[in-house]
Amino acid sequence: MPRNAPWPAVTHERLTWLIEQGGDSRRSVGRHRYDSAIVPSIATHDMLLPSECALVSEDVRTAIAAFDVRVGDTLAPLESLLRKIESSASSRIENVAAPVPDLLIAEVGGEQARSVTEVLGNVRATDVAIDLSSDITPDAVLGIHRALLSDTHPVLAGRWRTEPVWIGSYSAGPPAAEYVPPAAGRIPDAMDDLCDFIGRTDMPVFVQAMVMHAQFETIHPFADGNGRVGRALIHALLRRDGLTKAATLPISAGIVSQKHRYIEALTEYRHGDFVPIVELGADAMFAALQNASHLYDDVLRMRREWEERTSELRSDAVAHRVVDLLLEHPVVDSALLESIVGASEPTIVRALGELHERRVVTPIEHDGTGSQRYVCQEIVRALNAFTTRSINPFGRH
Repeated sequence: MPRNAPWPAVTHERLTWLIEQGGDSRRSVGRHRYDSAIVPSIATHDMLLPSECALVSEDVRTAIAAFDVRVGDTLAPLESLLRKIESSASSRIENVAAPVPDLLIAEVGGEQARSVTEVLGNVRATDVAIDLSSDITPDAVLGIHRALLSDTHPVLAGRWRTEPVWIGSYSAGPPAAEYVPPAAGRIPDAMDDLCDFIGRTDMPVFVQAMVMHAQFETIHPFADGNGRVGRALIHALLRRDGLTKAATLPISAGIVSQKHRYIEALTEYRHGDFVPIVELGADAMFAALQNASHLYDDVLRMRREWEERTSELRSDAVAHRVVDLLLEHPVVDSALLESIVGASEPTIVRALGELHERRVVTPIEHDGTGSQRYVCQEIVRALNAFTTRSINPFGRH
């Protein structure tokens, strides 16, 4: 039952699991009937904000502001890595695992396992969500979904689902499911309403982002990729309203260790209580901030050590410019660096050799074209440490 956060609960309509959908209406009707959700409109619904939600939202805003003051521009080159960390964690919630180092290797032409391809799609979806954050419309949501699935499920990419989906039953269909989202015909109106809700300015943005996410997951507008698109939309709202600025804080890395609680919070939301999803989102954000602070400390330490190891090189040496790029591109080859640095291939190769001698980068495999790849193992270790910390239980800090 809702606590002291009145919010419209999901209602239901009784539908039949049809043979063309995998069921059989010619058999026992009782075994092939199911309750499909009718998602309430929230675009103009009054929000009575409980004091705990107001306080936690302000705590989140204060913590992020303090993080920005401490970090400044230091983590700006890590923004692309933070988005990969977030996308990897978001995919892991959906049981798709691809370590961040594998994503880095794939970006310079390495072979891609299917899981890597899926997570790179999630990276693109997050990029698109943030790029479109100033005007989140149904078409924008479709664009985010298209970026997510275009390489792995092109037939589904960028399209609302046309058939039932269900949660909690993988073989028996919706009659045995724990929750059946609304019928496909209800999706366009539900998404129009959600986007109108996103445009509201009468509530704290963090509360709005988490309620938006829960409503999106309740609608479940896609045949696949709902969770990943929904979490990308959280970042879009936080960036649009300036709650997060340069960095994409990996909130999914905080959620992944509390997947059971996450599912429970979404269930409570469907019953008319948005407090649990806001509290879980806050705890995940606090965990992400603490984890990113550790990463910031690691970056400061690495930079000091790299400066010491390369101090005797000429000030205009190309190796210094390569070092400056490592935070954004921990895996590099001569072709990538030529396009970014603008130096000749022999100069790049010599710079990489100098950095290898000084234990800044380490050569890895050839890519079959004669181009040697190098990896900054210290960054990889820092990313692996981040992942390890993210799967531990968290609380408010």
